[in-house]
Amino acid sequence: MKYLIENRKIKVDEFQQMRATTGWAMLEDSVVERGLEKDLHSVCVSYNGKLIGIGRVIGDGAMYFYIQDIIVIPEYQKKGIGNLIMENIEDYIQKNTFNNSFIGLMAANGVKGFYNRYGFVERTDNRPGMSKLIKK
Repeated sequence: MKYLIENRKIKVDEFQQMRATTGWAMLEDSVVERGLEKDLHSVCVSYNGKLIGIGRVIGDGAMYFYIQDIIVIPEYQKKGIGNLIMENIEDYIQKNTFNNSFIGLMAANGVKGFYNRYGFVERTDNRPGMSKLIKK
């Protein structure tokens, strides 16, 4: 299969459509628009004109980088699309980070092995990762 890989801003409607395939809680368009404006790097993968995968890098562009929203629509999962996205992101990371830059991500259940292939490891028990979700 021949995929089109583009480094470009993800559009709000594209992000919302991709997110709808994950089962994650939906966000207001205005919130998505504000968040996407601040991406350090975005990658979109299309097949026959249809967006089938996305990935983003967010952060301060120097000390901290976070890989965010790696999404491949279900019918294209297990076909190497996630690898295309991560290889693109890894290329960006290698070119734009500095000595001791921190690269973080939060992974969905069951995909730890996927990220291990790119050098990501779980935090140890004495350095727990934490998160907080705001409900309004």
